Amino acid sequence: MPRVCAITGKKTVSQTTSKRKGSPKKRGGVGLKQVGVHKRTFKPNLVKKTLWVDGAPQKVWISAKALRQLDPTVLVNPNK
Repeated sequence: MPRVCAITGKKTVSQTTSKRKGSPKKRGGVGLKQVGVHKRTFKPNLVKKTLWVDGAPQKVWISAKALRQLDPTVLVNPNK
């Protein structure tokens, strides 16, 4: 099961970062050369929470942003 927020749909995204070497042309150099490219991932801040859906508990991944905006009555047992 992938780690995806059940409410906002946030998931892991990948991006590349690059290292540059040299002196820029603006400062009289020959320009910046790209010397290294690395792939990295950005992971969402997910928490596994038990939500009460239709009177039954259900464990789901929720992002921290969605948890702050969530109605607090969904987190407690409605039968108590």
